Amino acid sequence: MDCLELRIPPLPQLVTAGHGVWEPGMRHFRRCFDVYDLIYVKQGALYMTEQDQPYTIGDGQLLLLEAGREHWGHRDTETPTELYWVHFVHPHPPVARRGGDIPWSSPLPRGTDSDLAPSDQSMFLPKTATIEPGLLTPLLDEIVRLGSSLSLGHALRWQIAGAELFERLQRLVMAQLSSRSYYLSECAVQYLRDHLAQPFDSRHMESELHYHFDYISRCLRQYTGMSPLQYLHRLQVERARTLLATTDLSIQEIGDQVGQPNGNYFIRLFRKHLGCPPGQYRSQYQNRA
Repeated sequence: MDCLELRIPPLPQLVTAGHGVWEPGMRHFRRCFDVYDLIYVKQGALYMTEQDQPYTIGDGQLLLLEAGREHWGHRDTETPTELYWVHFVHPHPPVARRGGDIPWSSPLPRGTDSDLAPSDQSMFLPKTATIEPGLLTPLLDEIVRLGSSLSLGHALRWQIAGAELFERLQRLVMAQLSSRSYYLSECAVQYLRDHLAQPFDSRHMESELHYHFDYISRCLRQYTGMSPLQYLHRLQVERARTLLATTDLSIQEIGDQVGQPNGNYFIRLFRKHLGCPPGQYRSQYQNRA
């Protein structure tokens, strides 16, 4: 898998994002600008050329067009094509890398009290990739929603969502270069994060990840020691801990937000994981603050 290495910090910054359906006969116009253009096709096909290199982006495929390189549509769309685009900027020039050559486990210098700047680090984004829509579209929908009505109040959340997108893409690169079982485990974790507040549905999980639930469960248990439902409960409790410490929401409201609307069950689940009920946890946290 070919990747682009971007030196960080700083992290790339979002400029704009959108979602739409291109009707048959449409094609991308020719342009060259100093902005990265990440295109994800949920369904359909888009035909793009970048610096004389043609690409066909089909169902569930992604293409990252580089800043400063001319790109254009070399062929009309033939079927309705649903796609997302995310534009972002980054001050450092990219470096082309083969995914298999990236030393993922290489240690980085640890900061000290005398340092005045962070050490140089890197992030890696796929040039092209095939990614199940369920792993990207919930986050892309949030990015588009926040960007469509941007205000000072949620500008930071918008940029954080962009950073989550980049981190998710890098994790998928790492997973796809590993075994299928590890990749599916990572996909399962991401699915559970994206559906944390919804009732657990094993059939929907099968449909989104395109594997039998039993196999998904075995892969997740192999790398986390937990079943999908156990892992979801852990995510829900961790989210509840954050809400208890940072908001004034009632216990019932927090249960609703983390996907446990049954108040009694939520309290039992929280106690099982942390050894105390939510109200006691909030009181202890506030006393320590």
